[in-house]
Amino acid sequence: MKNDDLRADRDELDDFVPRTPAKRGNNLVLQVAAGVFLGGLALWLVQLGATMLYAKLMLATVTFGG
Repeated sequence: MKNDDLRADRDELDDFVPRTPAKRGNNLVLQVAAGVFLGGLALWLVQLGATMLYAKLMLATVTFGG
């Protein structure tokens, strides 16, 4: 066990062709921009609904039941 050669052999890099890096920068920017826009829109809609509900409660125009 003491004299075992446990080092890994190096891969042959002669026929290794590096891949061209994918253009992900623009796509990522668009995804972040769409997420920010949709998140803002969702927050605005929730705020609008909460404001309408609060206004109805303040005006006592909410009727529970028939």
